[in-house]
Order: sequence, then C-alpha cells, then structure tokens
Amino acid sequence: MPTPQATVQEELKVSRTIRASRQRVFRAWTEPELMMRWFAEGDEEMRVCRIDLRQGGQYLFEGNKGGKTWSVRGEYLEVRPPEKLVYTWTWNNDPAHGEPTGDTLVTIDFIERGEETDVVLTHERFATAKARDEHAQGWKGCLDRLSKLAENVEAFS
Repeated sequence: MPTPQATVQEELKVSRTIRASRQRVFRAWTEPELMMRWFAEGDEEMRVCRIDLRQGGQYLFEGNKGGKTWSVRGEYLEVRPPEKLVYTWTWNNDPAHGEPTGDTLVTIDFIERGEETDVVLTHERFATAKARDEHAQGWKGCLDRLSKLAENVEAFS
C-alpha cells in the first residue's frame, strides 16, 4: 500500500511601513470603496468587492486581468479593528492557475508606530512553493498601492 504524500505547507510573510494612522490603513483594507482603489494592479479591474466584516462574515472579490476573470472568496475568522484580520483565501478561478487551489489563510497585523503603521501580512497553507512565490509578488504590489492610497489624506475625505 503506498504511503500518502505529505501536504506542503508553504508560508510567506511581507511587511510594509505606511505613513498613515492604523485606523486609516485598516479602513483602506476593509471598506469596499477604498479597497477597490488599491487592490487591483495596472490595467486590472476589480469589479466586485463585498465585505461582511465580522467573525464568520464572508467576502468576495472579482475582477478582470488581461481579459480573464478572476474571483476570490473567504471567511473572516478574526476581526479586531484596527489591529488584526484573519481570513481564509480561496480562488474560485485564478487566471494564473485556471482552477481553484484550495483554502489558504491570511493574517494581517496592523501595528501602530506613532504616526506610521507597520502592516505585516502572513499568507500560509500554500500547496507549492511556486504558488507561494506568485502570491508574494502580488501581495508586495498590493502593499505598494495600499501605501500610496493610505498616505493620501484627500482619499479619505
């Protein structure tokens, strides 16, 4: 009888210091109208951003990249405004992989540092190192765009 293969449990961690209050950064991550302004990159379009921000609440993000539709959903496991979010991350259809890839787990810590906020994002339970590395690139771009939005005071008026 063959021995079952062990599941790879790859993890990534990215962080960014943003020159904005923790409350502002948390709002940018959790309010749909703000999130739609930074989550998608370049010519990518985010068309749907539904957020039920409570433990057990669901979210759904949908968009278009290069003519292909993408969709990701999940459930909030922990919501502690403005300091922490923990949620599942499941691709319904990822244009890079073509099929759902299973649940992964995202933890975001918003750490107040005076007038700045350290955002520490941990994404774990990847099946492969390749999937982890692709997500690392995506998250770094997201944090770059989040930083630009959160540091723009006018974006929050």
